[in-house]
Amino acid sequence: MDSPALLAIAALVLGATAIGLVVRARSGRVVVAADPSSTDARLAVPGAEVTLLQLSSPVCSACAVMRRVTQELVADEPGLARRELDVTEHPELASAHNVLSTPTTLLVDATGAVRGRIVGAARPEAVRDAVRSVREQLGAAA
Repeated sequence: MDSPALLAIAALVLGATAIGLVVRARSGRVVVAADPSSTDARLAVPGAEVTLLQLSSPVCSACAVMRRVTQELVADEPGLARRELDVTEHPELASAHNVLSTPTTLLVDATGAVRGRIVGAARPEAVRDAVRSVREQLGAAA
């Protein structure tokens, strides 16, 4: 094998590794917004202080992981609710909230304001911390 072919293979391996590291670093990323990005009362579960709105797709394996995490969290915390919507059935919602991958979980307050987002499957502690942060924002705003 000649050196140009080896250089091309090495470049491909390095490029694929870099892309993989970026995707892995973004998975489970939690962002809590200081100011709500948008408000839509239909997003919130009536009576809930905070709603975890999971936007999923039928072929998403990480969606099942995030579903379990949010179900367990909701069972343990009063005032917290969850709902899940399929982005293939609600493409306008995915577009309106810039959902580029599933699962994307929006943290929505009682008014329907999006207070944060979780991209990918996150650890339970990270989701709990995000909910706590949103609740602190809501308490400070009151």
